[in-house]
Amino acid sequence: MCLGNDCPENPERREFLATTAAAVVSLAAFGLSAQERQPPTRVLDAPAITHVSVRFRSGAKEIDGYLARPKAKGKYRPVLVIAGNRITEEYIPNTCAALAVAGYLALAPNIFHLLPDSARTPAEMQKALEGHTDDDFLRDIRAGAEYLTTRADVRAGGMAIIGFCAGGRNAMLYAARYHDIKAVVPYHPGRVTAEEIAMLKAPVQIHCGTADRHVRVEWMRELEATFKKQHTPVEVHLYEGADHGFLAYTRPYYKPDAAQLAWKRTIAFLKRNLR
Repeated sequence: MCLGNDCPENPERREFLATTAAAVVSLAAFGLSAQERQPPTRVLDAPAITHVSVRFRSGAKEIDGYLARPKAKGKYRPVLVIAGNRITEEYIPNTCAALAVAGYLALAPNIFHLLPDSARTPAEMQKALEGHTDDDFLRDIRAGAEYLTTRADVRAGGMAIIGFCAGGRNAMLYAARYHDIKAVVPYHPGRVTAEEIAMLKAPVQIHCGTADRHVRVEWMRELEATFKKQHTPVEVHLYEGADHGFLAYTRPYYKPDAAQLAWKRTIAFLKRNLR
């Protein structure tokens, strides 16, 4: 979900495994089916969409990405999905799938392709990414955006970008640099400076839980004030009692009601700004 200073401590995986095991035992005791146990925001198996792994060039290398779109033939507005960690955790493909359900073509470029499978803790990830800069991340995101423009099923005229944690920060940095972005949706984003986002003019919709242990609500209010000062349209939505990663059903802090409301707002925001 996040790296480095975004997650100074990361007990999430251990807690998630324990919480999930307890939940499955509890649900099984009541005789609930696998379908009934499925998180309400999981749509990976939606019959009207298709999703696949893709590869494209980024500078001198080739990187991978995860793409989802409606099955029906046509051209669709594109949305970039920027993870704060590996794109293999199911909530990232599911985010792409949820966008496809809503009628978009979504791509999650693997901007963490340098991470070896052996790097699991934030410290190990930071070491593996030592020397990797914002420009390196943005170059891979740009490669994904350029790949989308080559596809016959993508409608021209701009795209949106959604990011989580460090990916939310990268989404804002990218939108400040590349003005083909028409809408920006950061979920509990890492911090940015006023200078870094000074050129971001596309509408921004921010989502964050009030109980987020890694991203402070006051930081989101400061970000809101910065955008308003530079006349960037901005919305900030706070979710009472929600912690970091509340949209990700693969995480122990998944909060279904907040996740459903946040996603409803996200899709409405995209419909208003990505026509």
